Amino acid sequence: MQNPHKHKTGIRRKVTLVICLATLIVMDIGISLGYLLGYNLLKDSIGSSRVQVAQFLGMEIVNNLRGEIEDIETYATRPLWLDVVKEANLNYNGMAAVDIERRLKEMDVKWAQTQGGDALTGEYLNNRISLSMRDILNLRGGIAELFVTDKYGGLVAASNKTSDFYQADEVWWQEAYNEGKGKVFIGDIEFDESSGKWVIPIAVPLKDKDNNVIGVCKDSVALERIFGRLEQVRIGETAHVIVTDQKGRILFHPGSAPLSLTLFSEEYMHKILSDKSQYQIIAQSPLRKKALFISFSEIISPYLLQENTRWVLFINQDKDEAFGPLNQLIFQMMLLVLILLIIMVPVGYLAGGIFIRPIHELHVATEKILQGNWDYKIEVKTADEIGQFADAFGEMLSNLREKQNQLLEAKKNLEDLTADLENKVQKRTQELSQINEANLNILEDLTEAKHKLEEALRIKSDFTSMVSHELRTPLAAIKEGIAIVSDQTAGALNEKQKEFLNIAQRNVDRLTRIISEILDFQKIEAGRMVFHMGDEDINEIVSEVGKDLGTLLKDKGLNFAINLKSGLPKAKLDRDKIIQVLSNLVNNALKATEKGGIAIATDMGDNFIRVSVQDTGTGIKKEDMPKLFQQFVQLENGATRKPGGTGLGLAICREIVEKHKGKIWAESTFGKGSTFRFILPIKERRN
Repeated sequence: MQNPHKHKTGIRRKVTLVICLATLIVMDIGISLGYLLGYNLLKDSIGSSRVQVAQFLGMEIVNNLRGEIEDIETYATRPLWLDVVKEANLNYNGMAAVDIERRLKEMDVKWAQTQGGDALTGEYLNNRISLSMRDILNLRGGIAELFVTDKYGGLVAASNKTSDFYQADEVWWQEAYNEGKGKVFIGDIEFDESSGKWVIPIAVPLKDKDNNVIGVCKDSVALERIFGRLEQVRIGETAHVIVTDQKGRILFHPGSAPLSLTLFSEEYMHKILSDKSQYQIIAQSPLRKKALFISFSEIISPYLLQENTRWVLFINQDKDEAFGPLNQLIFQMMLLVLILLIIMVPVGYLAGGIFIRPIHELHVATEKILQGNWDYKIEVKTADEIGQFADAFGEMLSNLREKQNQLLEAKKNLEDLTADLENKVQKRTQELSQINEANLNILEDLTEAKHKLEEALRIKSDFTSMVSHELRTPLAAIKEGIAIVSDQTAGALNEKQKEFLNIAQRNVDRLTRIISEILDFQKIEAGRMVFHMGDEDINEIVSEVGKDLGTLLKDKGLNFAINLKSGLPKAKLDRDKIIQVLSNLVNNALKATEKGGIAIATDMGDNFIRVSVQDTGTGIKKEDMPKLFQQFVQLENGATRKPGGTGLGLAICREIVEKHKGKIWAESTFGKGSTFRFILPIKERRN
């Protein structure tokens, strides 16, 4: 037996649960909205401030680069340097350009073979300019190499031994000399073997007082002079500064060699630089396999732009650290929610007790009624929905007593009706059994009739084939005999005999055609007709048929025309079968035409070729059009009917065309002529 007190406190638990859930949902929505708003606000705040820092650091790099260029331009204006370079240029007076280049290349070979300390290297490393260059290197630091060339690319002086003597074949020299016009050149970052440092090559032209370019000065500046301050930048625990080129290759990163790593792909760099906000969150980078908050700013320098070089400064920080304050705030709010839930449990339990008291009274009343006490009075006096329910419950009890009496009476009536219905069902079942038995007998008779019909059709087909084959042999003999007599091989003939023989010849030919048509139709019906498909030119086939039948049409005094569409593609078809179709259509047109003429034409549609045979004969009545392609049907048009056919010609034509996946039809106006058309798929579009 079910325990009546099992669910005694169920509503109280539910009320408590609802209050707790409502509190949890409200707080969850509040925390989620707060996190979302705070996240976006913090993201924009951090991003904007980091972009400003990146812009400031980028300006500092631009200033450092400009300072180095200004320094080397200052060196290039020293009178001592200009005088020495002018003297070097005088050595080439009177020499052709080819001779100058050959001389410098010979010096380049000798220079590569020297080890240093000999007379040749001393001439260029210990002259007046070289000594001042070494003073500059010692004084400033961070300069790996400094040297000047004449206006032909030959070395004039250097702070230390250069790798080459002849510099005019180098890109940096050509860019700085600029065909005698001069230009500041900044090259890509490279590793200087002599100093063991990563440097940025800078070259400027040397100009005399008339602003003529007389040589080139090159300065290899160590990276720390450009990016040195970036190592001192500290933002949080994980933030660091990175400088890349437009291809994403790292030019500066604390603890990494330049160009040894790639921060982003070239495509991704293009995508980043198109971001107007200049900050975003990425899943990870090759340097750190975790989510990062990146801010960036492009380093804008006219010297870099003129070399099509773009530097980008990034400030990267772990996302968790960047959003640490917000995460801490959300954690504290979640603790607050947990405390509120602990408080709301007893509050919900007390509130549930208020709801459960009137419901308990209803429960007691229900148990009394179940025990049979239909007169129990429900005492629930609350001015709410539960009180309304108690009143409705009492009214329902009164209605139930009345309905119970009505149900008892209805039950007796139903029992009487059920007994009567059973008798009627039994009688109807017997009638249906008799009907089903009669239907089965009819079905058996229909099945037997179907088998007899199929057997009769098979016997008819076999008989027709046998008779046709048996008639062919004697007909061949008769035809051969008539031909021998007609040729007068057996003796001379008079005109009357020739006339009778011609009549016999025509009837034998007609009978042969009839038998051939019957055999062809039997083959098609039985599916035994073989088709030899090949790539054929329909225009050639039409021309062949026209050549065979043209003489016959002219003998009858009819006009004959062939209109062929040029450039038709070949189609996959059986040449002999299509010739049979065309011959049949032309013969039919010949029979129906007494004056005028017959025309054969070809054309092309979207995915098919079209052939038409048009005559000016008697035409076909509208009511006869549906019978055209039926078996053993010949149309009668009064005196114009030509006897002697089987009525299978057009039926065979239809079967042949349809076997080619084509279609055949006729168009006619009675008394004016007919046009028979058929279409065949083009080879290239067949499936």
